[in-house]
Formats: sequence, structure tokens, C-alpha cells
Amino acid sequence: MNRPFVYHVSQMVVGVGLALIAVSNVVTDDLDGFVMPVSTALLIVGGVGILLGNGYHILNENADRVDVGPVSFWLSVVAAVLVLLAGVLSLAV
Repeated sequence: MNRPFVYHVSQMVVGVGLALIAVSNVVTDDLDGFVMPVSTALLIVGGVGILLGNGYHILNENADRVDVGPVSFWLSVVAAVLVLLAGVLSLAV
């Protein structure tokens, strides 16, 4: 298993999950006051930034530069699954 590649893909999934959570805030029109639109915009920008940054590393074959230990690897994979699940569930509700 190519751990650095899976690590970067799991980080990309986290970025997608964060963007999905922000999009669900926009779709459900929960934008009350000033704090919510700012936090939603930051979630979208952060999620897309994580997605693009890790995608860049994968496309330029820089993924092997990261030395990922077993604990960091599995925490990243589990976090990716949980954040993606939260993003999908926030759109469904």
C-alpha cells in the first residue's frame, strides 16, 4: 500500500467534506447574522484549498515526500471517513 498516496487522498476527502458542510449551510439558508456567512465562506475556501493542495502533490508526484507513520496514517483515514459522512449527512438533513 502506498501510504503517502492514501494519506493525500484522505486529506482531499476531508477537503470535500468541509466544502459539503459549508454548501449545506448555504442550501438550507441557515445564514443568520454575520458570523455564519464568514464561517461558511472560510469552510468553502479551506476545503477547496485542502483539495487543491493535496491534488497538486499527487499530480506532481510529490506525495512520496511525506513520511507518514502508522498512527497518523490511520487517524487521517478515519478522519476522512467521518468528515465525509458528516458532509453527506448535513446535505441530507
